[in-house]
Amino acid sequence: MILSLDELGPESKLEAAICVVGAGAAGITLACELDNCGCSRLLLEAGGLRLDLAVSNELYRGTAVAPHPNPSEFRRVVFGGTTGTWGGRCVPFDPIDFEKRDYIADSGWPIPYREVAQYYPRALEYCDAGKFDFSVENSLPDPARRVSVLPGLGDDADLLTDRIERYSLPTDFGKRYRNRLEHSKNVTVVLNARCTAMHRAAGEERIESVTVTDRAGRRREVRATVFVLATGGIEVPRLLMNSDPQGAGYGNHFDNLGRYYACHFENILARLVVPDGKVPFDFEKTVDGVYCRRKLQFSEPTQHQHRLLNTAFRLHFPPYSDAAHGNPALSAIYLAKSTLIPEYRAILQHGSEPAVQSPAIEHLRNVVFGLPGLGLFAYQWLFLRRLTRRKLPYTLARNRDGSYPLEFNCEQTPLASNRVALSPDVDRDGLRRVDIQWRICDADVDAAQRAFLLLQNILAERSRSRLEFDAVQLREIISRSAPLGGHHIGTARMSTSPRQGVVDGNCAMFELPNVHIASSAVFPTSSHANPTLTIVALALRLAKHMKSTVAMRSAAP
Repeated sequence: MILSLDELGPESKLEAAICVVGAGAAGITLACELDNCGCSRLLLEAGGLRLDLAVSNELYRGTAVAPHPNPSEFRRVVFGGTTGTWGGRCVPFDPIDFEKRDYIADSGWPIPYREVAQYYPRALEYCDAGKFDFSVENSLPDPARRVSVLPGLGDDADLLTDRIERYSLPTDFGKRYRNRLEHSKNVTVVLNARCTAMHRAAGEERIESVTVTDRAGRRREVRATVFVLATGGIEVPRLLMNSDPQGAGYGNHFDNLGRYYACHFENILARLVVPDGKVPFDFEKTVDGVYCRRKLQFSEPTQHQHRLLNTAFRLHFPPYSDAAHGNPALSAIYLAKSTLIPEYRAILQHGSEPAVQSPAIEHLRNVVFGLPGLGLFAYQWLFLRRLTRRKLPYTLARNRDGSYPLEFNCEQTPLASNRVALSPDVDRDGLRRVDIQWRICDADVDAAQRAFLLLQNILAERSRSRLEFDAVQLREIISRSAPLGGHHIGTARMSTSPRQGVVDGNCAMFELPNVHIASSAVFPTSSHANPTLTIVALALRLAKHMKSTVAMRSAAP
């Protein structure tokens, strides 16, 4: 059943055995998995079925140290959360991500890789991203396509060239699972019910109720036996900090809440040159009909040997502002750039302001003389992105000179100084806004520099390709890399004890065991991978835990 808080009369009781706060990928997955567990459940969502971008920006607006984007970007207050706007990239974490690595401070998860990996197949089903296979050999139907992304370089002990990343529809969880939850007899979804405070039971280590606020500012109490915070890596610490009368934040006895905040840092600072310019660059379809794309990654022994952070390399398209690319589609996009949301403009411009901004007449020349190519782009945009259920993730455009800009995504060293804190400013519901402090540390820059130099040497010695970059300026350029603004990780990290984190291996808070956190906030390290697939996998794992323990022992209040 789905209803709105505005429509409930004052006599309506909001009580359940389990109350999930936040209806994004994690919250909706939990609600679906717990649908038949034999107890009452509430799923609270601050937004409605349709996005009101002005309201979303108002509630999420905050401050951040540049180059981190404003906290309102890449996040949405709506049923389905940010899955309504995500690109759909699904990538699992690797076994090395769960290890304690002596060269990465505060690394290591309290649970092994297999504890999460067993849920990846189901997580891929929820995301509509096919089977749990990320190899070229097993995923591509045409044997002729099962070639290395780099000419002359096949299987290599140092550099993995057979890895792919899969793409969802992209699946908007709000639309995909709305009908299922509407017809549920056990789950009640309450929209326009923003959780603004959590209330601790007097003299006890548990939360007994939360306050929810509707669109008119009216407040109601929700009581439950067990609560799950599924509101994302920024809102989780924000709510816990705002709720504590003492000001430190619930779960913050050892000053870990909000700290160890990580995004992936990315940049495009090298150029891959291949003999004939032909490489597997475009999106391909897997044997199960899912769009995928190639990537490069160092093997785990090589990461250990060279003390590298987990990093993925992808072939990219040239910056749209420089008409030298000669591509009519990129020029057309540049001329219409004001119609794009800031997040997309940043991607097209390689995450920064244009270094080269060609006159409009040069872009018009590309468009006029490239009309056939523009027609292909229009076809892909209309028929493969707009009028089909499984959409082409985005349109790729090659550079006229046959070279390929090389993009990298890299994990970050967990730093206590990188944090989500509260500012004095408050929003319309009286919650203090967030202030994000984020930077790349010297160890991150050093590791990324080693990765690029190693990649350059491998390609020079073992392939027919070469990697070009300014070696003198390499470190300085890396240090200016931007964060992936939609990846909010580590602010309520999982650990073996409260001295090192906020939640235990089952995502239950040490300080308040009846509160679980289903979010990338619990990730101790970030891998190179987009967090959504692992968020869903952890939500599935938490659902199983709750069905076998918490839910079965809980009776509705």
